[in-house]
Amino acid sequence: MFWALATAITLHLAAGMAPSKPATSANTAPSSFSSYQNPSYDSEAEAQLLKMANADRTRTGLPPLRMDDGLVRAARLHAAEMASQRQLSHQFSGEPSLTDRISASATLHLSSAGENVALATTPEDAHQALMSSPPHRDNLLSPNFNIAGIGVFRSGNRLYVAQDFGSSMATYSVQQAQQLVAASVEQLRSRAKMPRLQRVENGTTQSSACTMAEADSLTGPNPAPGSYMLRYTSMTPETIPSQISKVIAQRGLHTYSAGTCYARTQKYPNGAYWVVLVFY
Repeated sequence: MFWALATAITLHLAAGMAPSKPATSANTAPSSFSSYQNPSYDSEAEAQLLKMANADRTRTGLPPLRMDDGLVRAARLHAAEMASQRQLSHQFSGEPSLTDRISASATLHLSSAGENVALATTPEDAHQALMSSPPHRDNLLSPNFNIAGIGVFRSGNRLYVAQDFGSSMATYSVQQAQQLVAASVEQLRSRAKMPRLQRVENGTTQSSACTMAEADSLTGPNPAPGSYMLRYTSMTPETIPSQISKVIAQRGLHTYSAGTCYARTQKYPNGAYWVVLVFY
């Protein structure tokens, strides 16, 4: 039996954690395994690993992971890179981070992501090794993950395995996102026993949200005289940050408008909602 593991990582995208330090390698030649359809990918082993992972999740009362094509692409390319470098790592020198790899391969709205990597001779050995390692087991049995992409690259009798996990969120139109923000504002006012605010449509508020997203910054022009503007980002439009919630619950507010813009940026490679609230 032969197998090896690299330390598992879990990234909470909303928290903006820095990527792990790239591994160095004596082999600096560029990878020759850049094609997603390379015949060395072992789709049967990938399916076996997903089946074994979901069997263990079912035994612990967790819902099964759903295979996502975008995550499979990201995992396969990383598995091929590990085979090219002949070692395990979550990020090699010159290779994008996990979040960037997922962003380039998938169109998902993710709140968190994680990765396992392993080297073994059979899918069964790889799964056994991963389940025997607490941090890898935590990723496989995480209740926060609902989708996965498994990439297996076969090199001789060795299987280079990459398992990418994610917590996929619902996608909303601009109108739906604005309605969720508005509903949260009304709930906050109600809990604070404050009068309900009148919501008005304002195209300027909407354009301000998209301007922030394009600039990848919460800074922007000052609101018009007599108004008060709040700016923030959120992975879920129905969630208003606590510091913003305190302001919304204050007295003296009467009318407001909401603008939202979902965008992938350098700070949020897998996307976030940029929100502007203007109170009058």
